[in-house]
Amino acid sequence: MKRYIMHAVALAAILLLAFAAGCQPNGAPEEEAVGEAPEGPMRLATPAEWTERADGLPNFEAHYGFEYPRNELVIVELGLAYQAVGTGQAEVGIGDATEGRIAQYNLVVLEDDKQFFPAYNPAPVVRQEILDTYPEIADIMEELSVLLELETLTLLNKEVAVENRQPEDVAWDFLVEQGLISGDEPQPDPAKDTPVVVSGKTFAEALTLGYLTVYLLEDRGFTVVDEVGLAEVALIRPALESGEIDIYWEYTGTGLMNVMGHDEVVTDPQRCYELIRDWDLENNDLVWLDYAPANNTFVLFISPEVYEEKGWTRISDLAAYFQGS
Repeated sequence: MKRYIMHAVALAAILLLAFAAGCQPNGAPEEEAVGEAPEGPMRLATPAEWTERADGLPNFEAHYGFEYPRNELVIVELGLAYQAVGTGQAEVGIGDATEGRIAQYNLVVLEDDKQFFPAYNPAPVVRQEILDTYPEIADIMEELSVLLELETLTLLNKEVAVENRQPEDVAWDFLVEQGLISGDEPQPDPAKDTPVVVSGKTFAEALTLGYLTVYLLEDRGFTVVDEVGLAEVALIRPALESGEIDIYWEYTGTGLMNVMGHDEVVTDPQRCYELIRDWDLENNDLVWLDYAPANNTFVLFISPEVYEEKGWTRISDLAAYFQGS
């Protein structure tokens, strides 16, 4: 009997060692998602549209390899997901990367580590004819574009959307703080007598970008016609193509998919930019100047409480949470 017990103990020890060895990684370990079995709600605040669209929830789930429980979806009006997560009505939300309310509620944006969401970097689009007249506009606008990092644009949006400042005031102060304009009354340069018609879309970020352009060009001596807040893409693009306006900020992804009609979702900002840049120049004599670093794509964000508890930084962490259920 004693001999039998000793054999059994030895066998158990061998099995334990084998199991432990099998748990060790071969070579360098891969980064693993932080996930565990669900404990309590992990509600997702989302507009109904995002649960149905091609670049929305169904393909997102397939891309990341998990299914969001439908009883965890909190359907909200467009733009209210930030407030829902910030006030505890949901733990996760979907929205725009540069939205000022992300900063207001200290929401934590999860990295799109498997690159699902399209690129949407803002860039000035200008008629070739006006660039032929004033080629220096390209360099002037680049001075502004390089400053528009994600955090910077988010904070500018916060000033408008949360602090209720006017976009033109936010734009003026930013340009003065950055040393791009003097802050004095601009003096038109007699050599620049052909007016530049600056336009922009109607939402807060587009208004700010439009006024940044107006004040920057005015400070450099251009005579500027202010058409900021003219319309959305369906009307503002024809106005640019027809010469009614000369320059406005557009998003690379919007240009690629809504204007060019490109079917493939492009997540790489540089490739997205090059595709729409080359197409627009060849077909419409429109020049896409250098894009801003801020990528105003869709993002998933979590509450600071969830971040504090779970430590999630990537969408794969959220996926692992549900995969473990």
